[in-house]
Amino acid sequence: MFKVPVLLILYNKVDNTHDLFQILREVQPAKLYVAADGARPHDRLDYVHCLQSRSVILPEWACTKKTFFKEEHLGKARMLLQAMQWFFSQEPEGIVLFDDTLPHLDFFFYCEELLEKYRKDKRVAHISGTNLARCRNKKNDSYYFSAYPQTWGFASWQDRWEGFDLQMSGLDEPVFNQVLEEYVKNPAEKNYWLRRYEILKEHELDIWEYQYIYHVWHLRALSIIPRKNLIMNVGLKTKKRGVRRLAKQAYPILPLVHPQQVERDTESDNHSFKYIYNKAFIKMFADWFNQYLLGKKTV
Repeated sequence: MFKVPVLLILYNKVDNTHDLFQILREVQPAKLYVAADGARPHDRLDYVHCLQSRSVILPEWACTKKTFFKEEHLGKARMLLQAMQWFFSQEPEGIVLFDDTLPHLDFFFYCEELLEKYRKDKRVAHISGTNLARCRNKKNDSYYFSAYPQTWGFASWQDRWEGFDLQMSGLDEPVFNQVLEEYVKNPAEKNYWLRRYEILKEHELDIWEYQYIYHVWHLRALSIIPRKNLIMNVGLKTKKRGVRRLAKQAYPILPLVHPQQVERDTESDNHSFKYIYNKAFIKMFADWFNQYLLGKKTV
């Protein structure tokens, strides 16, 4: 029986939810939280898919299952925010998975070990299961510390999540510029992050992945990134080529070899910015911008 609480955030992906649940059946978490977004208005097929996705999660092992099902459609960012608030109102720490992800079994025990190891270390705010870029540093450690929290399956603590909001109300421009100075030195990279901050603020966009990066920076904290990818994002298989290449396989990582110090791996971060944020994520940001601001569907 796996003791770390697990939160699943679902929408309408019936087959993907089924595949994810098969992995959970092997892990058998003792506490399972299920949050699900509602269907889009006036879309009967979406309504059916939402109900079917929820019905997949029927644990046959001894566990406490709690549900947070929305009738209205919130969208990914607002659904995540409410689901996390609900989850962390009841648990001090835990694992978060989405319905379009497939974690390796090692992911759960990796999270369990690191949640305990860094529970009282506020320099660490986030434990990612995803590694989207090659690690440049050739150390034998199982993970490194990064400025960039990757979010396709992760673990965290209630006291680190506390204060996160989509409006970034605690981050006015002078505060943001001060935070940015601590994490980014390269002028081009600084302009990249400042421009996204300005777009999110000006248009009040709900693109939580970027706002969450700024939240972690506001905490003056780092994120743990595994040197082997532990989460496969199956939802990316249908995306365009530039984004689809991020759908990496998941690999084993245990037993863990821990770094001796909590310090940022700037070499790996520079590589991540160059090849992930400044390439693949630019396309994703443009899609989000079109969808939320212009109302255009992306394909």
